[in-house]
Amino acid sequence: MADSEETYRILGITACPTGIAHTYMAAEGLTQKGKELGIPIKVETQGSVGAKNVLTAEEIAKADGIIIAADKNVDMSRFEGKRVYVTTVTKGISEPEVLIEKITSGEAPIYHSGKKAAAAPASGEKDSAGHTIYKHLMSGVSHMLPFVVGGGILIAIAFLLDGSAAGTSSFGTSTVVPAFFKNVGGVAFGFMLPILAGYIAYSIADRPGLAVGFVGGSLAASGMTFASIMDSTVTAVPSGFLGALIAGFAGGYIVLGLGKLFDKLPDSLEGIKPVLLFPLCGIFIMGLLMFLINPVVGAINTGITAWLNGLGSGNKIVLGLVLGGMMSVDMGGPINKAAYVFGTAALASGDQIGQEIMAAVMVGGMVPPIVTALSTTFFKNRWTEEERKAGVVNYIMGISFISEGAIPFAAADPLHVLVSCICGSAVAGALSMAFGCASPAPHGGLWVAAVLTNWPMFIVALIVGSIVGALILSFWKKPLPPEESGLEK
Repeated sequence: MADSEETYRILGITACPTGIAHTYMAAEGLTQKGKELGIPIKVETQGSVGAKNVLTAEEIAKADGIIIAADKNVDMSRFEGKRVYVTTVTKGISEPEVLIEKITSGEAPIYHSGKKAAAAPASGEKDSAGHTIYKHLMSGVSHMLPFVVGGGILIAIAFLLDGSAAGTSSFGTSTVVPAFFKNVGGVAFGFMLPILAGYIAYSIADRPGLAVGFVGGSLAASGMTFASIMDSTVTAVPSGFLGALIAGFAGGYIVLGLGKLFDKLPDSLEGIKPVLLFPLCGIFIMGLLMFLINPVVGAINTGITAWLNGLGSGNKIVLGLVLGGMMSVDMGGPINKAAYVFGTAALASGDQIGQEIMAAVMVGGMVPPIVTALSTTFFKNRWTEEERKAGVVNYIMGISFISEGAIPFAAADPLHVLVSCICGSAVAGALSMAFGCASPAPHGGLWVAAVLTNWPMFIVALIVGSIVGALILSFWKKPLPPEESGLEK
């Protein structure tokens, strides 16, 4: 970090949905490019552990402008009257010089907050409808993950400690210790749907949307309907992950609609809007909505679950191949996240097939960094000295399920790297399904191997897929001249 007394010409904020890799890669890209251009840049990272290298009011006042490279909403209220350029976190990684020039050339517009504090796409690049939905969805998913990971692993530990009761109704709770893990994990896991819906709504409508989304997610988890509350013999069928998604988006836009309606009220009522009108009206409307859609979405979920459980081994392998390959298409981008969200949704069903899908998704996402690591290790003449040094780190990135470790290599040579990684990930996902590997945890890579079903074969799937990808990449990619590779002839 630079000296705190240094005057920064440009400031930045980077943030990605999961706050793990893209956030810091974009920050490094902007900082390094600034050094090359002789322009001091300070970047605040809003990662999974909170904001680091936070921008001060004095730094903001002195700066020429601010670059916001983020795939989630960022509080912009502190940048009133400053030049601000808003773009995606991917542009921070791939086009840092272009973003810096937006500020230095004066092209970035002056930001005026008006009534809104959240980042508006109009401050930089126009957001497509798809990317806007993606940002809201990932806001919910990123806040949900800690509950799913922590709760899922604790529940898995309960089963590991209770092997003697396997196959019985008390499995996981037959003695005090496993029962402790099972109950604590179950409570954490139970927050998944309310958190997902709550933070999607929060992303759309800011703080007033949070309570409405939470309630919608809880109703999705309960499966309550008008029929079930009137007749105790009617079984409530939770609308699950899909219901929580609907609740999150509906909650956010319900609150936005109420905000427009309440703007017509006298200014004297301004103080009661956030504490009375938004929660009262919003939760009431959300309740009506969820009671109506729960039976429909619950039936859809039941049908999807039955279809997944009825898949033959051949169909499972194809599903694993497709999901595994998707994890390498854009490594942390929308297609990768679509496969990942499908995995977490399947995991939320609580069925064995859901855990098998999650394992296939996870192993597919672990392959890309290991493909590049293997290639740089065993086929050195295909890579520069700098790339070979970076490749070593990707062994750790890969086993930790951080797909983004392969991004610098893919950016430099997208055709060879992406196609090779997609092939390797598809093979790994298919093998994981074929071997019946299952993961109760949606993240962690090999660090959660102890709770994986058939973990030895999960490792085999990872190794085979990584080797396939590395061989395709290394034999397809032409050797570099000695002066580029830094190797002797």
